[in-house]
Amino acid sequence: MSTSAAAPALAKPELAKEARRTVAIRLADPAIMLANVSLLFGLLLVLFPTSFPRIILENWQNARLTPIMILFSVSLSLGLYLRVAHRRAAKPGLLAAACLGSVPVIVLAVLNFVLQATIAHTFSGDLSNVPARVDEEILAHTFFALIAAIFAPFLIIRVAQQFRRTDS
Repeated sequence: MSTSAAAPALAKPELAKEARRTVAIRLADPAIMLANVSLLFGLLLVLFPTSFPRIILENWQNARLTPIMILFSVSLSLGLYLRVAHRRAAKPGLLAAACLGSVPVIVLAVLNFVLQATIAHTFSGDLSNVPARVDEEILAHTFFALIAAIFAPFLIIRVAQQFRRTDS
C-alpha cells in the first residue's frame, strides 16, 4: 500500500559520503582571482607611479621580494582553494594542499634564477640606461612571476584531476 522509504539512519551516512567528495577545480576559479590581482597591480602602478615600483625595487635589493611573493601567492592560492571547497561542500585533498604549498615556492625560486640571469645579461650588454632597464625587468618579472606562482598549482591540480578521472 505504501512504498517503503529509506530509514533516516541509513540515509545520513550516504549523504555524508556525498558531501565529503574532493574539490573539483575549474581553471575559471583562479582566472578570476588573477584578473583581480592584475587589476590591482595595474591600479597601483597608475596611482603610485614612483612609490610602488620603488617599494618593489627596495624589497628586491634587500632580498625580501621573493619571500613576500611566496607568502602572498600561497595565501591567495590557499584562500581560493578553501573558498571553492567550502562553496562546493567538498573535502580539501592532502595532495592539493601540498601542491598549493610547494608549487608557488618552486615556481618563484626558479623564476628568481631566471631574473638573475636576465639582469646579468642586461649588464653584460652594451645598452644605454642600464639601471632603468633593470628596474623595468624587475617590475615586469615581479608581476609575471606572481601570476605564474598563483596559477601553476591550480593548473597542476586540474591536470591531475583529468588523469584521475580517466583512470576511474
